[in-house]
Amino acid sequence: MTTSVQPKQRNLCLRLLRERKLPKSACAKSLIRAFAALFDAGVIRWSKAGGGQQLVVADETGYERWFMQHFPAGVIPDTDSSQIRAVAQFRNAKALRSNLPEIVCLRSTRDGGLRRNGDVVETTHSTLQNGLFAFSLTRQCPFRLRGACALIENLAVFHSFETLALEPTLAIWTAGVSSNRFIEWLAACVHEDVEILHLPDYDPVGLSEFLRLSERLGGAVSLHLPDNLETLFRCYSKRSLLADTKNQRMLMELRRAQHPSVRRVIALMDEFNGGLEHEAMFIKQEATQGCTCVITGHEDDSNEH
Repeated sequence: MTTSVQPKQRNLCLRLLRERKLPKSACAKSLIRAFAALFDAGVIRWSKAGGGQQLVVADETGYERWFMQHFPAGVIPDTDSSQIRAVAQFRNAKALRSNLPEIVCLRSTRDGGLRRNGDVVETTHSTLQNGLFAFSLTRQCPFRLRGACALIENLAVFHSFETLALEPTLAIWTAGVSSNRFIEWLAACVHEDVEILHLPDYDPVGLSEFLRLSERLGGAVSLHLPDNLETLFRCYSKRSLLADTKNQRMLMELRRAQHPSVRRVIALMDEFNGGLEHEAMFIKQEATQGCTCVITGHEDDSNEH
């Protein structure tokens, strides 16, 4: 239960600053909790108003000081950026949902996987010259995928995806959980005959993200399951990927999933009591031969993704 004033309550707080009163019907319980210190200090109080009550300011200087501490009183900038407006209104760039375009980063080994207004984009040259190709995902985005595409969660896998010799010749770095905007863009691409291979970590977060993609994109998206997945789990699975409360809750939800790929990975998680980070795919086959150990996690997990 939060007891601090919320950004969404700014307009009511501003109204109280200007009018010095608010009808009780306009004061949600969360706002009253946020005003607890003001009530205790006698800055505001309840007062009779007709047949009901209203909130009134008893100490105008004290309330103005409190308002300025939480909400800057400066003029809101004339800008389309929600984050700039959030700082101006709330001193918090994350107080409003971001409306800025996302940056989509991709690598390719062959051109043709990305089109701009129907024309082939030379993504491979940019990959060779600069390590990647990037574009802004705007509302009216001119870019569309073609053919097979890989979605890769981890940066190390993204930088070396071509060494995996996968069917897709184009890979996009997702850095974890994708935004709704990005998934809707993928859905628009799928209508144009695009197939997507998802490469997340084999843990509750990665599998939940795959199911989220599957619900929106249907059979156009598949989970990457290498032939030696069981061996990789046996050698490099990590118990701490399943340990925290949030992941345990997600794992309970995943057990109800009917998708065969998810069920296979869940079975491996149960068998080896751990998840698997996707970087394990780069460990050469001979290094895993005869491996019977189970990696349980390091003392210092400061480099978690």
